[in-house]
Amino acid sequence: MTLKIVSMKKIIFLFCIALFAMNLHAQKLNPVKWTFEAVKKSDKQYEIIITAAIESPWHIYSQFVKDGPIPTKITYKVNPLVQIKAPAKEIGNREEKFDKNFNTQVVYFSNKVQFTQFANLKVASKTKITGEIEYGVCNEDRCLPPARVNFEIALQ
Repeated sequence: MTLKIVSMKKIIFLFCIALFAMNLHAQKLNPVKWTFEAVKKSDKQYEIIITAAIESPWHIYSQFVKDGPIPTKITYKVNPLVQIKAPAKEIGNREEKFDKNFNTQVVYFSNKVQFTQFANLKVASKTKITGEIEYGVCNEDRCLPPARVNFEIALQ
């Protein structure tokens, strides 16, 4: 009887280890971390700064990619108090090359990129900007499915 209990404990232990290992392997790969901030420039004007920190060897694509990969797209939800000056400027280590996978010239950013643009308030008040970023992330070997990130930025 004791031998069966010891064997059963070993089987349960091995099963738990296998489940743990599968769970680690199944975690979603997310090589881009986003941060959002608003810098007050005047009573009615803010600079919106959206920053992508990108793990090596991954990169994300410019907003201005025409063909091929998924471009970065920033979409703001309508706020009647706010007027957004678009498109956002891209600040980072911009790289451009011919990508044989997409058979086109692509523009992308590695390590870090900031998307900056101005938001003007119609009246001086506290409010927020909400929206979504859609982007594609690739490395030399593969691309991940397009990702979306929701955001909310306080204007105070």
